[in-house]
Amino acid sequence: MAKNWLNLFVKSDEPEEQQAQPSSASDNFSFPVNNVPSNTFNPPPANISANAHALTPAVKEVIEVYEKGLDSINMPGYDFYEFYRTIYATGIVNGEQVYTMAYQMARTLDNTVTTQKLLKDAEFYISKINEVHGQYSSQGQQKMYAIQNDKTAEKSKLTSAIEAANRRKMDLENELRLLEVDIKSKQDELTKIDGKYVNQEETIKEKLTANDFAHKEMINKLNGVKTGITQFIKN
Repeated sequence: MAKNWLNLFVKSDEPEEQQAQPSSASDNFSFPVNNVPSNTFNPPPANISANAHALTPAVKEVIEVYEKGLDSINMPGYDFYEFYRTIYATGIVNGEQVYTMAYQMARTLDNTVTTQKLLKDAEFYISKINEVHGQYSSQGQQKMYAIQNDKTAEKSKLTSAIEAANRRKMDLENELRLLEVDIKSKQDELTKIDGKYVNQEETIKEKLTANDFAHKEMINKLNGVKTGITQFIKN
């Protein structure tokens, strides 16, 4: 199983001008590639959400990343992930008959499958979702802090320049006209600072919100199947 999980937003070795623009989740938000052979049993992919039509594009994007990430770390053989996909492929995720039939099919494909094994595997996949969510949130916050620091520093620099120019205006009347032009120019720049960063801030806020929402969706789905196993499968 690959150990390196993901690089979120902007990589540290990218040029500065590229770092100023957050990348999309699909570019930098990724699970490790799973190099083990694929399973012979390949159920249809699970629907990302029962309420997919109500999700924002950002949430859909992150949920898709979570889904693809789970697929990339799918352990060899028949395990909880195949069971999870089978359950969601039916469109009925909370029924005893569905769980019983899915479990019987699992046992037919692999007689080593047990309820205990499925539950243990479920914990593995849930832990990976939690791990990615935490890294996404941490790096997103770091990027937000960096942008806010840049904005504060730039504002402070321009504000100081304006104050210095005003002091010189009072002391040097003969430079009044040039100083007024200089002040006006810097004030214009100052008024543009918020607008300069607003798109970057909103993009990151949206992705952080999407990350939290997608995490909740995935955990609810995984825990739902886990609960279903405990509730409906009798060994």
